[in-house]
Amino acid sequence: MLVILRVNNYLVFFRLERSGLGVQGSVFNMNSREIKIAVPLLFGMYMFMVCFNNITDYGSNAAFVQKVLTMAEVYSPGNTGWRAINSPLLQGALYKLIIAMECITCYLLLKGSWNMLVNYTSSAEHFNHAKRWPKTGLLLGFILFFGVFLTGAGEWFLMWQSQTYNAQGTAFSLSILFLLALILMDKDDH
Repeated sequence: MLVILRVNNYLVFFRLERSGLGVQGSVFNMNSREIKIAVPLLFGMYMFMVCFNNITDYGSNAAFVQKVLTMAEVYSPGNTGWRAINSPLLQGALYKLIIAMECITCYLLLKGSWNMLVNYTSSAEHFNHAKRWPKTGLLLGFILFFGVFLTGAGEWFLMWQSQTYNAQGTAFSLSILFLLALILMDKDDH
């Protein structure tokens, strides 16, 4: 039987044998360096897939961006339509800027995980210094999902009014996840 206890900031795992005589256990620190390496690595892998999909299937997401920027499905285009961007050249440039932000975020997160892994056994000062890359990547991801998608697309271009072209739920979830990861990464190792 496996028993898991939480003691302060630690999870303690015990495996109890049937005879009751033997107890084996291990301790896993909730604030360990392993978690701080794994979190940006997983975010970096996610962002790699986002970049990969946006580059290899450029057209489908370009159409999404185009519909949001033209404000095709807003409730009252007479009052808010002046915000729309109808230039295909400008729409393409903005979409390429979004892809560039995604790729830079991916790079920062993966490089940061690597730097922390290389400094895994180093002093706390060196490990904390290695966290600057993933912290920058997580901040850029938060800016992308909260600033660009929720604030820009969601409110300025009124994406929330569209039944078809509305990614606010996903953008909100990702912005919260990026922010929580950034808070985790900001805690210094000692």
